[in-house]
Amino acid sequence: MQVNVSVLRNLVAASALAWLSSACQVPGLDRPAGREAAAERAGRQSRLGDHASAARSYEAVARAAPAAERNASWLSAAAEWVAAGDAAAADTAVGMLAPPISTADANERARVQAEIALARGETQRAVTLMREIPEAGDAAALATRARIQFNADRVPAAVSSLIARDRLLANKAEREANQRMILDGIGEAQGRGSDIRAPADSDALLAGWLELGRIIADARAGALGVQRRVQTWRARYPAHPASDALWRNLLDGPVASSDLPRQIALLLPLSGRAEAAGVAVRDGFLGAYYEQDAGSRPRLRIYDVAARDAPSAYLQAIADGSDFVVGPLTREEVSGLASLADGRATTLVLNFLPEGVVVPDRFYQYALSPEDEARLVARRVVADGLTAGLTLVPQSDWGRRVQAAFAAEFAAAGGQLLDQAEYAPDTADFNLLLQKLLRTDGKRGSTPRADANFIFVGAQPLHGRLIRTQLRFNYASALPVYATSDIYDPQGISNVDLDGVIFPDMPWVLDPFGPATAVRQSAERIWPDRAGQRGRLHAFGYDAFRLVGELRRLRGRTTTPLPGLTGRLDVGSDGRVHRELEWAQIIDGRPVSPPPPMLLPPVAKTTPAT
Repeated sequence: MQVNVSVLRNLVAASALAWLSSACQVPGLDRPAGREAAAERAGRQSRLGDHASAARSYEAVARAAPAAERNASWLSAAAEWVAAGDAAAADTAVGMLAPPISTADANERARVQAEIALARGETQRAVTLMREIPEAGDAAALATRARIQFNADRVPAAVSSLIARDRLLANKAEREANQRMILDGIGEAQGRGSDIRAPADSDALLAGWLELGRIIADARAGALGVQRRVQTWRARYPAHPASDALWRNLLDGPVASSDLPRQIALLLPLSGRAEAAGVAVRDGFLGAYYEQDAGSRPRLRIYDVAARDAPSAYLQAIADGSDFVVGPLTREEVSGLASLADGRATTLVLNFLPEGVVVPDRFYQYALSPEDEARLVARRVVADGLTAGLTLVPQSDWGRRVQAAFAAEFAAAGGQLLDQAEYAPDTADFNLLLQKLLRTDGKRGSTPRADANFIFVGAQPLHGRLIRTQLRFNYASALPVYATSDIYDPQGISNVDLDGVIFPDMPWVLDPFGPATAVRQSAERIWPDRAGQRGRLHAFGYDAFRLVGELRRLRGRTTTPLPGLTGRLDVGSDGRVHRELEWAQIIDGRPVSPPPPMLLPPVAKTTPAT
């Protein structure tokens, strides 16, 4: 059936005119007491969440009010239309304002127009409009400013605006609503992958809100260890004003993964040359396993694949009744196992197979992949506005894989690699190599090539420090340096030599007051003699258990990523687990949050071929 658009438009207009006529005839609106009663009714409708009715009530008051009183009612109507999600009606109401317009009404008009712009996705216009309003503002202006700041991923600034707003609120209910706005904003920002760590100069009030926001967001996403994290938070911020009503319902009982199997088989190398790595992963896995509620905890059997090959261990695990297999760990073991996995048990291997290998159903791959990190770095470089650069990686299989992944992603994002170089694994003097890349002669006063605006370095910590130091020696200290997380060792010495380097890493390393805190405390109680061994692989093992109960959910098209110690975890259509990481820049030898990128492209749910 075809609809005549012009006829429909005329019918709508006629209906609207009829409603306006009846609204203007509401008894009592021609008298101040009647208009006051109508405004009170609009206020009640707003508090009950019926913002559209509230807007119509304010419009009726505005039409009946004397000219000097109309602007305030039109602005109230516009604000209610914004809350109702009708930006067009809000625009119309704002357009009804007539001169003279007071300073207060002009500020409110700018605020409402900023809200309209924000609803339409015009964040920069919203920012411009808010510049017309004094920075302190009133409670409504501070709420709008915070929404804009959250939307622009300026999370600490948004929380600071709401902290200032809290001081202007008159009652407990309003303050609790403001606190929920803080936590909801932090949670939504974390869901988008924003960096919500507290800046180094944060006071206890701001730092406490940011940390609590992460805890609550993780709890809503099903994180383990929430109770202990809240207890630790309370001990760290004993005077914080956050109401415990905000999180009480999240802590009523232990959190259980939603889809746990009956019996898990964990296949790891627990002897031989890979023993240290296997033990670290096992300890992390057990840490998460024992945080699971004992009543819902599956049976667990652990197999040493160094004592028997991985395929034999897998077949034994199936024979022993396991319906979920985690492991093995090395690329060779994973390749050897792939042909045996026939769907009898869901399998989560702890490394990636080569691209193009066909895998069966219920087969998932999870790895701390340097290639994935290199792709993430390539997107970050372009997001930072840098589109022409150099690369320097080791002459090794690892170096070639990292180089290929970075180059492919960088080209796909519109970047251009001007030159690339490799170094021997035993290199200590990079001067000649860097002079060739930079087109300098090493002499005082020589300047590096002007067409390159960054360098991507693939390196372990020792080589990374040498390269960064020798870049300075070759007059390229201002050249931005990007790397994968391999360049940074939290326990390493002389990290000040890495100053300026930007890299992605997992929350376990960069977020000392996040979920990692409770996990470390638990591990220290259980294995006090292995404190120095709890590196990234411990976090990897912890998240491997978390994934056991979440894989099917994460593979859905519209899902919330799992907040893990190794990153925000999601699963692609190919069964690969993808990690979104946090960003750091080394300043004075310590990792801090770098300036936010202009725009960081989203991660696809499938891994591109390299």
